[in-house]
Amino acid sequence: MKKLSVAFMTFVFAMSCSLLGAQRRSIHGHVGHPMIAPATGAMLDLANQLVDAINKQDTATLEKMLAPDAVYLDEDGHAPPARAWIHKLAMDTPPRHITISATHGQMWDDAGWVSFNYELSESLNGQPKTLEGTASIVARKTADGNWKIVLVHGALKQRVEGITQ
Repeated sequence: MKKLSVAFMTFVFAMSCSLLGAQRRSIHGHVGHPMIAPATGAMLDLANQLVDAINKQDTATLEKMLAPDAVYLDEDGHAPPARAWIHKLAMDTPPRHITISATHGQMWDDAGWVSFNYELSESLNGQPKTLEGTASIVARKTADGNWKIVLVHGALKQRVEGITQ
């Protein structure tokens, strides 16, 4: 009877650990790695406003979205002026078209971030091209309640044999 009690308690303990592990994975995606929340609210609005302005070639709106000290970092670590990035996106002929997906983000009282995958259609040397990548934007809320972009990081999708799909 004592052996049966020990076996039963061991079984209950093992099942409890298994269920807790499964619950943790369902909440967090991977054990120890919480899932990043989808973008909502002001950060999702900011991403959509950016896309809309790029697609309309609305440089005035894009300029208003930037904080005076905004920085753009590309995938190589270069830091061209954020305003030069805006003009490149919105002033080319023919116009570029951007779509975004897989938005994620987080907000605090006066700061937030949003990231997304993008596809940017453009013409390169007279030929249509589609660039894919990921962008991350950090924004802060100003005293007048508007959100201003302070940092943009853009990275083109990389394909490395044997490492990426």
